[in-house]
Amino acid sequence: MNQWLHVFWLPSKPVTKLKELPQDAGVYYITSMWVVLYVGKAKNLRNRWKTDHHRYQQFKLLHLFGRLHYKVLSIKQITAYEKAEIVKLRPAWNGTARVTFWDLLCLFVAVWGRVIVYAALLLFAIAVVIYLLLQSL
Repeated sequence: MNQWLHVFWLPSKPVTKLKELPQDAGVYYITSMWVVLYVGKAKNLRNRWKTDHHRYQQFKLLHLFGRLHYKVLSIKQITAYEKAEIVKLRPAWNGTARVTFWDLLCLFVAVWGRVIVYAALLLFAIAVVIYLLLQSL
């Protein structure tokens, strides 16, 4: 199993429901279309996103596909866990002061490219099913 896949089994919220995050300490992941973009930590997850988070504007751009996954941990664990996750996942937005136009363009192409590929696969599967049904008649 891929190492990044565990992130997508964690609880998550879309950008419109960040006020529903727990008030616990933890590590959070900004994701979009199966891509981990950023890993961060907070002593209080809800307060971290209630105030103006430095990645909020970029996260808001992903509102159709972006989610904030989180893992509740003790305050003593969050720093080491966050560092280990950044090393393991190497998210694109960690280590950059600001996301540039080119970063957003690449993200746009990656997200919409995946949407197009998934839609094409779905249409192909439907076409195969229809073809098989017509052959059996």
